[in-house]
Amino acid sequence: MPDRAERTFRRTAAERKPREERWAELIEVATQVFYEKGYEKASLQEIADRVGMLKGSLYYYIQSKEDLLYEVVSTVHERGLSIVRQLAERPGEPLERLENVIHGHVVHTCRTLIPTTVFLHELSSLPEERRAEVLGGGHTYQSVFRGLVEEARERGQVREDVDPKLAALFILGSTNWLYRWFKPDGPYSPERIATDFADMAVRGIASEAGLAARERWRTAATAQG
Repeated sequence: MPDRAERTFRRTAAERKPREERWAELIEVATQVFYEKGYEKASLQEIADRVGMLKGSLYYYIQSKEDLLYEVVSTVHERGLSIVRQLAERPGEPLERLENVIHGHVVHTCRTLIPTTVFLHELSSLPEERRAEVLGGGHTYQSVFRGLVEEARERGQVREDVDPKLAALFILGSTNWLYRWFKPDGPYSPERIATDFADMAVRGIASEAGLAARERWRTAATAQG
């Protein structure tokens, strides 16, 4: 175990890293600690020790543990939402884009299991007002999925009896639950789960015309290689 002088040197050297690099490291370490300990049991002292800085130096970046949790869950939410929005905005039929969004969301969830778990477990630890700030009002996952279902239904690609809001909640509920059972070393790869989830979700809401269109664009995509 390093003595106090060694620990102080390590912390001092670490604190000379560029501010952006230190911030990214702080978020990564805090995410890991919140995952291992839970928000209530996690301490700023342990987070500071793992980052390699004095506890007092944390207050250069944040004012409280609540602030740090807010930044962690905001980072998780923004990264995931950015992925689904980018996929949703790509060219293609709405049902096709919906399938791609589900696939991308599942792969991202599987590959960011620790941050996703912290987000889903600990968001409720924030006061209501700050939770609303994280979720960004209407700019949420649900609005992306719901918008695509609505657009696909308007094009006749989703059945008329499908409620877009319920469909979006169903898709998000099933995909978000992945964090409870997915194992990186398990029998199913993220890509396999993503493909099957997207297929089952789309087949469950698509109209006959939508399924026919889906076969056409899948065939065209296969032909293009």
